[in-house]
Amino acid sequence: MLLVTFLIAMTLVALTFVMHFAILKFLAREIRNEGSRLKWPLLTVTFSLFVAHLLEVLLYALAFLAIDMAGIGGLQGAVHSSHATLADHFYFSIASYTTLGIGDIVPLGSIRLVAGFEALNGLVLIAWSASFTYLMMERLWRIDGDE
Repeated sequence: MLLVTFLIAMTLVALTFVMHFAILKFLAREIRNEGSRLKWPLLTVTFSLFVAHLLEVLLYALAFLAIDMAGIGGLQGAVHSSHATLADHFYFSIASYTTLGIGDIVPLGSIRLVAGFEALNGLVLIAWSASFTYLMMERLWRIDGDE
């Protein structure tokens, strides 16, 4: 079971890395494009990255739900009913991804390993987004300041 959980976690890491890379590449290309119709490129970057992170959190939440439904792990604590809902898994996923770790909902079984991977993955992706945003700010504000 540990190998299956490890493979699930690594698949999620790979999917979120590829997804994040594609979004960053698209944003960089769109901003670099001279004919771009973006009126507020930095706001577009920030909002797009926020949505990207929410989608990545949702992928983990769906995996948590699948693990829970398979009976090899679950959530315990302040869940809505005797069986955790997608909303519970999404909330737990946000807390894990951001490394907030509130502690009102705790993982049991195989979800623990995936939650650990999600925390490390979230740290990397949030840092990547912060770096990208900084570089875009530096580039865009330098251009605006020269005019």
